[in-house]
Amino acid sequence: MTTSLIERRSALLAEARNLIPADGEKMTPEVYEKTTALMDEYDKVDFEIKEAAKAGNLIDRVKGASIEDRPADTPADRAAATLGDHFVKHAGDLLTRQAGGAQLQTATPDYETRAADDPFRTPLATDSEAGDFAPWVTEFRRSIVNAKRDKLVIADLMGSAQVAPQTQAISYLVEKTPGLAEGTPATVAEGARKPYVRFNLFDIETERITKIAALTKITDETAQDLTFVRSWINNKLIYELSLVEEAQLLNGDGAGANLTGLLNREGLQQYDIAGDLFDGIFIASQKVPEFTDLQADALVMNTADYVRVRLAKDANGQYLAGGPFVGQYGQGGIKINPEMWGLRTVDTPAIERGTYVLGAFRQGATVLRKSGLRVDSTNTNVDDFEKNLITLRGEERLGLMVERPAAFVTGSLAGAEIPGVPAVAAGTGQ
Repeated sequence: MTTSLIERRSALLAEARNLIPADGEKMTPEVYEKTTALMDEYDKVDFEIKEAAKAGNLIDRVKGASIEDRPADTPADRAAATLGDHFVKHAGDLLTRQAGGAQLQTATPDYETRAADDPFRTPLATDSEAGDFAPWVTEFRRSIVNAKRDKLVIADLMGSAQVAPQTQAISYLVEKTPGLAEGTPATVAEGARKPYVRFNLFDIETERITKIAALTKITDETAQDLTFVRSWINNKLIYELSLVEEAQLLNGDGAGANLTGLLNREGLQQYDIAGDLFDGIFIASQKVPEFTDLQADALVMNTADYVRVRLAKDANGQYLAGGPFVGQYGQGGIKINPEMWGLRTVDTPAIERGTYVLGAFRQGATVLRKSGLRVDSTNTNVDDFEKNLITLRGEERLGLMVERPAAFVTGSLAGAEIPGVPAVAAGTGQ
């Protein structure tokens, strides 16, 4: 039955394509009406095929279910507080059967951290608009999803927005640096023509949604231990995805499937810091309100540079940001990553050593999230079945909007001096 439906679907699509006029030609009302009818029928047949596939999968699942081998349901399984919990909850039975030798694939729903009855979940679209996708905004809580990265990362600093499952790209307005205009005012004689001043304050940019994904393999024996699989997904697979996300949001070059990262955007302010580093950071932070109506809220620098900043001392040998056991000058408690001039500070190897970027991250840039994080599995990839292996695929889809490029300042730290810390010798990389 499914085969005949597939043939019917192919025939409908082929007939509709034959009606499409050549480039440059207009579609007549008659052709439009016929093509619409064909595609409506195509959608109905496609739906029947999907329903038949779901029914077949359900039958296979019922036949292969084993009460004795199923692990005890736990509060963590029911709550799905992490992506690993979510995967085990939706795919645990099939994963165990894969480990038992059955040739199967699993496709879990995108991970959401809020329960279906949570009153704070925000509708994304109507059921008819969303199709088979859950019509809810996914709330990303990185501290829960990726427990291994327990300090701030780039995505934590930026705003976040959800896009609909069917969205492939999004267009938005990008504010130009104030002061860019065509023409200038001038003195004019009575009755003379007045000069025009045209302010071009916005550009329209289009961002595509790209995918970050990774494949890895586990053995059948490992797959039998669902508790381990849950922990491994949370602590390993998603950690690796987040490292790539960090690099893409900051340095993506826009080539191929890469994002165009923050540091590769036009319109960012440039300020190289020479002399006292702390003075330079403060001066750079004040360039944000100078050219926008925003205030800088965060600073990003390379981990190696931050280590040197963190060890800064005054003339008496006191750590400016607090010593190993107490706060500045023996006062208060210690902070591992204290703020600098009130700016949330992120140190990451994703930014080039000897450079920095600061700005109004929350208002100046937005991370676009399409659906949620997901993990799928199969034991039919390449030679998995004969080697008793299972392939796990983790992926997320995201984009980056930079609506206010002038809200960011970046530059070199090559000439910066840090109190109480020796300068880096040229060519040593220290």
